[in-house]
Amino acid sequence: MSEENNKITLGGDNKQKEQIPKEFIDNEFITPTEEVKLPSKGIFYLNKKDTVKVKYLTAEEDNILFSPELIKSGKVLDALLQKAIVDKDINPNDMIVGDRNTVLIHLRRTGLGEMYQPGKMICPSCGESYEPVVNLNDLQLKWIDVMPDEEGLYDFELPIMKRTIKFRFLNGYDENKIAKALSTTIRKNANGVYKVAQTITERYKLQIMEVEGNKDKFYISKLISAMPMKDSLAFREYVRIISPGIDLNYKFECSHCGHVYEEEVPMTYRLFYPDANL
Repeated sequence: MSEENNKITLGGDNKQKEQIPKEFIDNEFITPTEEVKLPSKGIFYLNKKDTVKVKYLTAEEDNILFSPELIKSGKVLDALLQKAIVDKDINPNDMIVGDRNTVLIHLRRTGLGEMYQPGKMICPSCGESYEPVVNLNDLQLKWIDVMPDEEGLYDFELPIMKRTIKFRFLNGYDENKIAKALSTTIRKNANGVYKVAQTITERYKLQIMEVEGNKDKFYISKLISAMPMKDSLAFREYVRIISPGIDLNYKFECSHCGHVYEEEVPMTYRLFYPDANL
């Protein structure tokens, strides 16, 4: 078929005829999609899929990002993932945090660009504040290396208490529960005692599944309340080391003194709200 025959003519007899390529008339506009590899390789999911298909961000996702109701409820990123992940055989809330963050970084890069300004940072050498620019393309994936048991759990011995715990990686549902704990503001109660958000202990309650074979939640809560800080730090560091996801370690260079140092990239609201004044 010639190029001329592959066009459709619009307009009446008395109007100047406009010719438009036929493919733009016959086909619907289709948003591009890509397969995103999951650092967990899908071993924590029933379908064992090691990739998810996601679509590029569009004006529809703009509606989500700037929805006052979703922003107030703290569920913007949940709604964004639900909309962007095309595969229907995996629930974004079931995905572990590392996989969710990997998809979110991909959506940011394809939707708003790879150059990200997290906001003001303090140079550890000169003490001056500056605003770095992070190239998200430089962040590397951390593939799963240490495998869990058949229940998806890991063992860790607390170095001070000498108790072996079994724990799991947190998922989207857990993040929502922790977000509710974060909503608690620092304040004094009637006795003048400060009440703060129990973010660390709540995280442990969701994460630790058993202690020395004991799965009783009350028993686990008692251990968490009595856990020495050294044990807490050691546990968090072990989880950080073995967790698959995005490696957020990045080399920053102070714009004032030129000092180069490595630190985790702050993940702030600027990731999807570049113009936010944070």
